[in-house]
Amino acid sequence: MAARESAGRLRRWVRIWIDGLTYALAVTLCAGVASVVVGVATGGGLVRAKELLFLGGWLLLAYATFRLWPSSPEDVASERDVDGESIAGGRPSTRFRRFVRALPPARWVAMPHPKRRMTTATKLLLSGVSVLLLSLVMEVGFGI
Repeated sequence: MAARESAGRLRRWVRIWIDGLTYALAVTLCAGVASVVVGVATGGGLVRAKELLFLGGWLLLAYATFRLWPSSPEDVASERDVDGESIAGGRPSTRFRRFVRALPPARWVAMPHPKRRMTTATKLLLSGVSVLLLSLVMEVGFGI
């Protein structure tokens, strides 16, 4: 019985992280493509793209931290809906969320219950870290 409960918790944990990491990688991909397009269009090339990714990663981290910061003690103690999303509706509410849900591996895994999902602010925090990692890989790994 205990093994079954721990296996269920592990499956739930994996589904939650697949959802969050897929979101973060989709944001990173979009930011990477946009920064390369802007970098090339403005004449800075990949160096400017790397700098834009660095700046964008820090802005994402700052925004996510602002969103995660509790505004009152009641926010810490109460259980809220995930970013005001409807618990009854299982569909993602924005076009970008529907895009993320269509990407593998998220499309192969059942979505966790809305109260168990990462909040959008947490996913943005992961996105900021992954955008900064992309900027670091461009600099250290590829010498840009």
